[in-house]
Amino acid sequence: MPMRFIFIFLPFFIFSQQAKKLDTVFCDCQNARTVVLKGNSKIGPTIAPNGWGQTNEINERKQNTQFAFEKEHNSAWHKLIIKSNGFLVFDIIPTKPVDDYDFMLFKGNNNGFCDSMQKFRVKPIRACISRDKEEIKGLTGLNFKAKKELVKEGLGDAFAKPLEVKEGDVYYLVLDNVYANGDGHTINFYFEEIMSLVGKTLDENQKPVKAEITITAPNGDTLKKITSDKKGNYDFEVALRRNFKYSLNFYNDSSFFETREITTKTNKDTLKNITTVLPTLKKGNKYTIQNINFYPGKSIVLPSALPSLKNLTLLMRKNPDLKILIVGHTNGCDGETKEHIEELSKSRAITIKRFLETNSIDFRRINTDGKGCSEMLYPTNSSTPEWQQVLNRRVEIFIVEK
Repeated sequence: MPMRFIFIFLPFFIFSQQAKKLDTVFCDCQNARTVVLKGNSKIGPTIAPNGWGQTNEINERKQNTQFAFEKEHNSAWHKLIIKSNGFLVFDIIPTKPVDDYDFMLFKGNNNGFCDSMQKFRVKPIRACISRDKEEIKGLTGLNFKAKKELVKEGLGDAFAKPLEVKEGDVYYLVLDNVYANGDGHTINFYFEEIMSLVGKTLDENQKPVKAEITITAPNGDTLKKITSDKKGNYDFEVALRRNFKYSLNFYNDSSFFETREITTKTNKDTLKNITTVLPTLKKGNKYTIQNINFYPGKSIVLPSALPSLKNLTLLMRKNPDLKILIVGHTNGCDGETKEHIEELSKSRAITIKRFLETNSIDFRRINTDGKGCSEMLYPTNSSTPEWQQVLNRRVEIFIVEK
């Protein structure tokens, strides 16, 4: 039986897992829930919308648009007060993936909007009424990958394009679950902006080297891929969420690949002077892959590891004589036996080997080992920040033969 390599993908923005009381939903425009958006924000999980309230404000025929709900089934209204400039994006996440949530977004004001809605005089500026969302568990919203501002009924895209907003704007967002007896939802709101990334790729001798560059989100999604020129220079724009961490991944056939973490919380000038050195592949050298990290106490990699795993696979394919030793590590030794810790570290190395094998890399080119907690990057794990503890849960690559 072929081995399987399993990723667990979490939502793009990680929130507290503590149980909390479900948020209330409001089924009419007149008493829409007010949401002030100054930065990244979250609503939910909510109770299930139950019906369309006192007034049915949506009617596809009367509003004379194919981008409206046929009618309200089980709706939830939100009044969005914008307190920041940028591109507004959001994810609508059904609690029960089989629920079919559609949405419409309207430009509003502080007076008279709901009266106009009741008279069917307002058309949406963003909408997604499609039902083709099963593969992504019902997820919908606004996303830069979307091609359309409005998505009509039937099989179609799951997302609509982001909306550029300004401080002081008012919008009304209405969600509708087509199915009765459904569950609630969560909405994650973000602000994104177009940012410039400028840098240079060099080899160990400080000479320019051409490299493939990808920028990836924490869930492993590739946002953009470009190639530096012959002088090692690159300059590109990409839409990024504020106050988020991203990975820049650099690949060259004759070098060991490199990963750099960037954050959009820092001064933007730091994104315009990025110099990256790609180490040459040499027998006996050790290379730490910065973002192949694992869940606590497990040999399951974090979603952010996927780009580096792909680069490692590509490196092995481009260098058919390359043989490697993968060494796993853990974060701390407390509370477990030495044997358990060593076994966990070896299991992490084996996880990476299995990924390579499932991607057609000959297992005879790969050996594995585990060092337990004996070579932690941040030894005092009980007092180190969480991100340092994550970095302790890693693998390192040794070049055995080239």
